[in-house]
Amino acid sequence: MTGWGRWGADDERGATNLLDAPNVLSAVTEVRTGEVVRLAAPIRGGHGFGLVGRPDPLHLMVRDGGDYAAGLPERGGFGFADDILTVPTHGVSHVDALSHVWQDGLLYNGFPSSYVTSQGARKLGIEKIPPVVTRGVFVDAAASRPRTPDDPVHVEELQALLAANGVELRTGDALLVRTGWLASGLGASTWGGLHSDCAAWLAGRDVVLVGADNPGVEVFPSGVDDCQVPLHIELVRGHGILFAELLDLEPLAAAGRATFLFVLAPLPLVGGVGSPVVPVAIL
Repeated sequence: MTGWGRWGADDERGATNLLDAPNVLSAVTEVRTGEVVRLAAPIRGGHGFGLVGRPDPLHLMVRDGGDYAAGLPERGGFGFADDILTVPTHGVSHVDALSHVWQDGLLYNGFPSSYVTSQGARKLGIEKIPPVVTRGVFVDAAASRPRTPDDPVHVEELQALLAANGVELRTGDALLVRTGWLASGLGASTWGGLHSDCAAWLAGRDVVLVGADNPGVEVFPSGVDDCQVPLHIELVRGHGILFAELLDLEPLAAAGRATFLFVLAPLPLVGGVGSPVVPVAIL
């Protein structure tokens, strides 16, 4: 069962339709100390995460102090430096657009996958996703028990982790799950994450976003014979729920906070199927 048509046949915003002014005002009440925490992993030129099809970021200087040392004069009373960044949109801390995945030739809300061309996504591009400002909810699966690299978090465990924190998911929440991959598993071809049995329960909670510190939010390999990304298919394609991946959740683990104000804004990259992001938690 999908959520297609819930916000109309032409909808391209998915679950972010649930975010409104009352939701934002409610989320602001989660701020206790005013501490601002960045949840993006550092971007280093020439150093990626070893993911297939996602090359390392490339950082190049186009003007630097050496140019002036070699004789370039300062003009107008100043010198300056400039640089260029080339980055895979899914190879750093990022959010998936609703055009990122499909099944049986259909994207979220029934749009055909043929709308995604070599020039980008004609529908469901990342530019259609507004800034996400909502309550963040953090669960630390990595600290809950000893885990193997590809250990899944089943729905019963996710519910228990939330209950241990005294938190119930509510409409519009952003759920962030620490698996420990970013801190200890770089280069691994398998990773722990949410099991596909979490899909229906999360969709029923009306979350807007699910994020993790691994490359795909869900466990990989999935253990599902006919689909390696069943959670993407059920939540992103099926319900328009955003996935944010490769987040740095170590600061949240250190802070010990289960709820907070969460802010994430994609680049307005027209036709993009994903976007680098710098999510922020305000504690």
